[in-house]
Amino acid sequence: MKFGIFTMPEHPPRENWTLSYDRDIDEIVLAEKLGFDEFWIGEHHTGGYENVPIPEFMIAKASAVTTKIRLGTGVVNLPYQDPFLVAERLAFLDHLTRGRLIYGFGGGGLPTDKALFQMAPDEATPRTNESLEIIWKLLTSDEPVTHQGTFWHYEDRQLQVGPYQMVPPFGVAGLTGTHNFEKCGNRGWIPLSVYFAPIHSNAAPDLVGHRDAMLAGAREAGLDEAAALANWRVSREVYVSDSKEQAFAEIREGVKRSYDYLLGLGLGALMKLDPDFPDEQLSFEWMAENIPWIIGSPEDCVQQINELREEVGEFGTFLINSRDWVTTDRWNRSLELFARYVMPQFQANQHMARRERLAKVALGID
Repeated sequence: MKFGIFTMPEHPPRENWTLSYDRDIDEIVLAEKLGFDEFWIGEHHTGGYENVPIPEFMIAKASAVTTKIRLGTGVVNLPYQDPFLVAERLAFLDHLTRGRLIYGFGGGGLPTDKALFQMAPDEATPRTNESLEIIWKLLTSDEPVTHQGTFWHYEDRQLQVGPYQMVPPFGVAGLTGTHNFEKCGNRGWIPLSVYFAPIHSNAAPDLVGHRDAMLAGAREAGLDEAAALANWRVSREVYVSDSKEQAFAEIREGVKRSYDYLLGLGLGALMKLDPDFPDEQLSFEWMAENIPWIIGSPEDCVQQINELREEVGEFGTFLINSRDWVTTDRWNRSLELFARYVMPQFQANQHMARRERLAKVALGID
């Protein structure tokens, strides 16, 4: 399994937002030092909490102070933008990152963003689908692209600067349905599961549904199912401390701020296991146990990730959802504990096995 971090980014309106951008860059640098494989940055335009409107700018800056970690747009919201310009700037960014870019796309799930751009409820999905096809053709075709669609019309368009990577890695997020997961399986793309999607739900798309749709798409296209699972990114809320009780105590105030915001946007319906479950019962403790989150000591977190894998099966990359729940020192400690004690339990590591055998011999128990 690989590991990464996904940041919305979340910075409440009471914060110094100029400082927050520097803190986000610092987190990317730290993630690379700790051995994380990738870092995703979101795009939002309203709401007062998610304050990066152009993730490509953040990625460009982050690429200058890192060397290995892959950087993903998580995600570029396609319904609001000209797909030619999206393809052009991402291909350029691919060069600036020397091929470390992951091209992440989505339909713009934030309700207030849709209102800002006056997006009709039934228009976001078809716009996203049409835009994806245009961008893929522009990035992979050696010939000029002509497109006569419902929303966009191009005659002989071609990128002056093509992508750095021969086959750009496409990622697509899914929020309110499973169609994007089926598409990813069918096309060999990267599916992204949101951090509050439950494992099982009768109310909204769940992780098991994401997996099944992705595998169905791969089978239909004759693609390898194991490769489809390896592409799958699953994000969760994560916080590591000395114990579960200590972790809960440290993040409680921050969790309330975050979820007051999310529930206020009407996203609670996507977290429920049953459609009749009342919003007021979506408590911190309920979500941590029922979504579930990965919270507690390193040993707790290893157990919880193993339980997650038992329910949904194998997946390629586990993403920590980055939060502003605590001070930077505490959040960085959580990341360090995760990298030192949790990640190695899921990585093919012959050196660790050798060290454990030697330790047993030294203790006289082998």
